[in-house]
Amino acid sequence: MNTVEFNTSMGKIKGLRMDDGTLSFRGIRYASAERWKYPVPVDAWEGVYDATHFGAACPQMRTFRGESEQTPEPFYYKEFRKGDHYDYDEDCLFLNIWAPEHAENANVILYIHGGAFMGGCGNEQHMMGTAYAKKGDIFVSINYRLAIFGFFAAKALEEESGHTGNYGLYDQLTAIGWVHRHIEEFGGNPFAITLMGQSAGAMSIQQLALSPMSRELGISSIYMASGGGLGREFAKVDPVEDSYAYWEETVKAMGDGPEDWRKLSPAQVFDAMGKSADRNLLLHLCPHVDGRLIPKDPIKAAGEGAFLPVPYLMSSNTEDMLPETLAPMAKEWCRLVNEQGGKAFYFCFGRHLPGDDAGAFHSAELWYTIGNIGACWRPMTDWDRELTKLLTSSIDAFAKTGNPSISGLPAWKPYDRDGEYLFFGNEGIEARADRC
Repeated sequence: MNTVEFNTSMGKIKGLRMDDGTLSFRGIRYASAERWKYPVPVDAWEGVYDATHFGAACPQMRTFRGESEQTPEPFYYKEFRKGDHYDYDEDCLFLNIWAPEHAENANVILYIHGGAFMGGCGNEQHMMGTAYAKKGDIFVSINYRLAIFGFFAAKALEEESGHTGNYGLYDQLTAIGWVHRHIEEFGGNPFAITLMGQSAGAMSIQQLALSPMSRELGISSIYMASGGGLGREFAKVDPVEDSYAYWEETVKAMGDGPEDWRKLSPAQVFDAMGKSADRNLLLHLCPHVDGRLIPKDPIKAAGEGAFLPVPYLMSSNTEDMLPETLAPMAKEWCRLVNEQGGKAFYFCFGRHLPGDDAGAFHSAELWYTIGNIGACWRPMTDWDRELTKLLTSSIDAFAKTGNPSISGLPAWKPYDRDGEYLFFGNEGIEARADRC
């Protein structure tokens, strides 16, 4: 591994040339934002930008209570983060790029991580984009504001900025815009951007797909895993004003107004969040209808055909966190898109990961769909390696053509009222028409 420098319209940038010949640019600032203000794009810098290390992640619960100190070990810490180090700071609006060297007009896959809108970042072990760079694609991952920093809403903030809430979604939208403007300088096609996200990342992408603000950003296809879709009770998107009363105790604890609120340390903000937190916390730290990015109820908007007119790929897992909810949501989205003249495909991931009895749990597919099982602690088999090859090749084909069908898979047709989809299981892959 060595460093590489080149000129861009933004200024010089220094990245990494990996031993496999791909390039990696880490921690590129795409925007800046004060606490509870909307992001301002960053399109230039002085000197040589050092893109050889990852940027900070947004402060989150694990910032204040190290996961390695907890007993028992948190499940997802052991699965994806154990042994790694992360920096945390509210100055967290960074993205990472993996690209083939000498790329030209390459398709772009932009990944938005999950984490219940409460945690995560774009550089966990399973999110490295080398596998796609080797296929000729450019893979981008992003950080965005989370939890109370990303999805808090208050009347005083609305009076200050004209609207409030959805700060994390505006970060994502700004990152997509940055990629659309600048990815050509890294060898990418600014009009061939595939959005890929899982769990809260998929839920975010669904809102972006329905937003009029995403129409001119070069989005050419969308893959949503275990989170996107249509469900009236799960992942409801309520008006932002409905959250004001919920946060009353937090607002009181933080001080007299936004000027005081911005003087608090991140730890003090999280302490204040605890004044309001109850079992409904996740219903308020999430996207809301704000009249701008999300102009109306998403279920109504989807029924009116407001989604981006691009191909869609949807998936869920057999042991997903809420399998009886997430799979029907994804399937209903596919049906709606196809009935309105679009094209949407669905697959179910049922491979039980080796090494314990966790099964095909929520997020299990990420080792395979991003292509990083070599970094996984589990005793992966030849079938796992073949499954990774097939899934990354299928997603690569989807990004390039809008169709995930490839040689080696059963015939894969859009998911419609016949209900046929592909099942990726423990011993093979088959077309099914029953429940995932």
